[in-house]
Amino acid sequence: MMNARICRSILSRTSLQRRFVGINPAENPGNFIEGVTKEDLKKDEELAAFFKYNFTDKYNLEKELEKSSVQEMKEKKIAKQKEANASPLNIRKMHCYLRDTVEEEGSRRSDWLREVNLEIPGLLYGSDPTLGINSEDDSSKIYVKTPWNVLERETDIHHRAFESRVYDLTVYEDYEQAEEGTGGTVHRVVPTSVRWHPVKNKLFCANYLRYHAGRPIQIPIMYINEEESPSMKRGGYIAPINRFVSCYVDEGVRIPDFLELECTGLELKEVVRIDRVSFPDGVRMSRRVKEHHRIIGTVFGARADGSDEDDDENNSTEETASE
Repeated sequence: MMNARICRSILSRTSLQRRFVGINPAENPGNFIEGVTKEDLKKDEELAAFFKYNFTDKYNLEKELEKSSVQEMKEKKIAKQKEANASPLNIRKMHCYLRDTVEEEGSRRSDWLREVNLEIPGLLYGSDPTLGINSEDDSSKIYVKTPWNVLERETDIHHRAFESRVYDLTVYEDYEQAEEGTGGTVHRVVPTSVRWHPVKNKLFCANYLRYHAGRPIQIPIMYINEEESPSMKRGGYIAPINRFVSCYVDEGVRIPDFLELECTGLELKEVVRIDRVSFPDGVRMSRRVKEHHRIIGTVFGARADGSDEDDDENNSTEETASE
């Protein structure tokens, strides 16, 4: 039986004083000293005391550090969600400035705006019957420039769903208005045609389309209850065909961040259709959604018995070869 002296010699010879974040030395003693098992700790009191003195405090400290980092991430995520849900209709606020159609027009001036002023050029357009704005009227098109940090903040929070968000966009005539917080015209918009530089991975263009209750909006899909699917809980996945659903949101109804797709009972190679998506009250699918857009994706990966679909293909190939 190993005693504390032998353990110290093993520890010094093999240099096993390493960090194992989240590993309990009482449950996995072999990760700290090779050859030691849980039964050895139960039978040898000196060995158990050695482990308690040398490793338990480090484990508890690392465990606390891990908990604190996870807790910090959760708090940040909750703070972002609270900020996003401040509006009862789930509409956030942004601001931009009018762009001079003479001095700030053209590719060279647009590059200057991006690189020097850190402002992203764009266009505010579209009709809004509630305000009597017609898209056929040239005056409905407004050339704007949005501060880079404003767009960066929103894309960091919402990522791919940025163009599925509705914003109250305040258009200021100049920087003095923005500093004073007075003036400016508020437009309810949806970001559209947001372009990124193919090499530099920087925002290149950000346009805005006026939004009203009669205009469809692309709402992202989120999978829920994946552990209830025999295939997905063993490493299976949905190969998506459509990640968004075009929906109408009634006036006065909160715009959802996402639509929930129920994954309970999904099997391998099953086609996932839109009837698994749940729509909140006041949210309905757009009439423009055609039949081939009603397919969300197909399940691939592991079967319910744990075997992979590739195994079946290999087995069928071997059977064919043997015949």
